[in-house]
Amino acid sequence: MPPQMERTWLTGMNANHGFARELSGLLRAGGVTLVDSREASTAEFRVQRLTTGRRVLSVGGDARVSEYELYMVLEYEVRGRGSEWALEPVTLNITREYVHDPLLVLSQGEQEQALREAMERDLAQLVMFRLQAAR
Repeated sequence: MPPQMERTWLTGMNANHGFARELSGLLRAGGVTLVDSREASTAEFRVQRLTTGRRVLSVGGDARVSEYELYMVLEYEVRGRGSEWALEPVTLNITREYVHDPLLVLSQGEQEQALREAMERDLAQLVMFRLQAAR
């Protein structure tokens, strides 16, 4: 991790969001200490936008949805505190598709939740790869 991120303050997102928990765990594993205030930090990781949603991908001959796409969009920036070091804003997009079966509505919800959790993990790992490359 960049040495400027030794003590990082995460802002702009709910700490209980799945992505926030994933990112926090990966940052700690990477040697970053997460702090609760700007004053205690050496860098600020600011989430400018974190959007999730679902879109219809296809409709069958019976006019029912047959496929959905889940998406997650993250826009963030990282700035050093008391230094010129910074990472310019980055936008990351992740999508996953799944087949919708109207007869399996309950298991569809579980499948969608599992996909969202996997997307949160993947998004946090993408952020880590970018941070590690910024050394």
